[in-house]
Amino acid sequence: MEKPKLLYYNDSRHYSLYRYDPPMSLHQLRQPVDEILGTGVDTLVYGLASGQTFLHDTQVGMRWGEGVERHSQGVLWWRAAENLRRALEAGNDPLKVVVDRAHEKGLRILCSLRMNEPTTRESGNFYMLGRLKHQHPELAIGGEVDPDHPHAATCLDFAREEVIEERLAVIEEVCDRYGADGLEMDPYVGVFFKPSTARESAPKLTEFVRRVRALLDRIGKARGTSLQLSSRVYASEEANLAVGMDVRTWLTDGLVDLVIPQQQSFLLDAEIPIHWLVEAAADREAGVYVPMAREVYDDRDQAVTVEMYRAAASNYRAMGADGVYLADLPWPHTTLEYQVIREMSDPHIFARKRKHYFIARQEANPTPHAWARPLPVELEEGVAKAVPFLVSDPLASARADGELKGLRLGVRVVQYCPEDELSFRLNGSPLPPAEVTHYYGGLVSYGAARGGLPARINTHHWFHFELPTDLVVEGENVLEVTMVKHFKALTAERVLHQVELIVDYKEPFQTNGGQM
Repeated sequence: MEKPKLLYYNDSRHYSLYRYDPPMSLHQLRQPVDEILGTGVDTLVYGLASGQTFLHDTQVGMRWGEGVERHSQGVLWWRAAENLRRALEAGNDPLKVVVDRAHEKGLRILCSLRMNEPTTRESGNFYMLGRLKHQHPELAIGGEVDPDHPHAATCLDFAREEVIEERLAVIEEVCDRYGADGLEMDPYVGVFFKPSTARESAPKLTEFVRRVRALLDRIGKARGTSLQLSSRVYASEEANLAVGMDVRTWLTDGLVDLVIPQQQSFLLDAEIPIHWLVEAAADREAGVYVPMAREVYDDRDQAVTVEMYRAAASNYRAMGADGVYLADLPWPHTTLEYQVIREMSDPHIFARKRKHYFIARQEANPTPHAWARPLPVELEEGVAKAVPFLVSDPLASARADGELKGLRLGVRVVQYCPEDELSFRLNGSPLPPAEVTHYYGGLVSYGAARGGLPARINTHHWFHFELPTDLVVEGENVLEVTMVKHFKALTAERVLHQVELIVDYKEPFQTNGGQM
């Protein structure tokens, strides 16, 4: 089966039915497809609402807003319910409209299904309370709420056949009756079983995936084609096993066609550890597509820039990924978003374009299976602190062709004092004098603050170095920072907070007006 060039996710709510006052026109219902035409996206991943209630005329589940009399969750959720109701009255089932439009325009469309949802009757949120919880609340995992697994008790139990059959019925409906080209499994809150039995229950979940594979194969055979099965997974193999997801077996046994390794953060990390997935996927020619984050922990740029997208995508490809997975771009899209969507479809577009390698920092509240990140680092007098980082640009060939314009290294040190003395080495070589600027400190993104990181970066200095073009290598580079002298009268800790590299290429001059 041909691998996608670029996967693009639209959850059907935030960038569609939430956004329009009812009734939505047919033109507006088609927007999830029409807005990505001509961009390089060849596979649209379309969300099935909450995964328990749906924004289509489901015959096996409940519609979004079905049975809700008091709309207590705000106008956005009411909009979705009313838009669905009016669209169905007009004969425009939103899911059918999108699937048909995708096929008309030559796009593949996968439906993305949240596998579980922790909503309960007691929460008062009936928008996301699905048929099984309405009719059979005993099918929830139950028990006392576990602080380490706060969602588990109220999620459905995949050890129960009734839960499995309901999920299979939903999948069959969207892939057979609606004609989707496959399915994306979204673990969402990461709960399938009682936490204490999740790891040992992995064979049960694998059997479920096997049944999904067989269902898609049956539907595809009747249609004369092949349907794709994709799964969002965790970037850490251990994190998957801890919740019962034996992803390596899924790949080895040829059950899934695509895997999407997620991190549990909104923040960009250009060095997600995907080597185990690439290795497991290679034998069965499955695809690995890395999601692109939407924010960075910075007070200059809160959103990921196109230069950061290029750098991260270059690293992911160098690690063996087949491509990237775009989601949650600012909407409605502007020329900036369309530039990102176009470029991310093919690495040759941005191979020799400006890139910004922005090194990830440790999360505020890392999960038990989070991987170590090199930042931040507290500086100590006389101790060299090393920060490794990956650069995947074609530097050697660009130098040979005379197209590499320059390399600029940036280092942010929080609470640096002008009475301190620092030394810097890159790949063993001392760096030339820096251009030093100081900042009072600024606000960071909502996602970073929501994740527990300080909402403001403290007073800091940036040290910027114009580097010799042969000092950076393709692959791992190592920056060493040593506090040679610590002005002890200032008691604040000096923190190596951020490291970045800008790679510039020679490009044709762009005029601001017309040309002959």
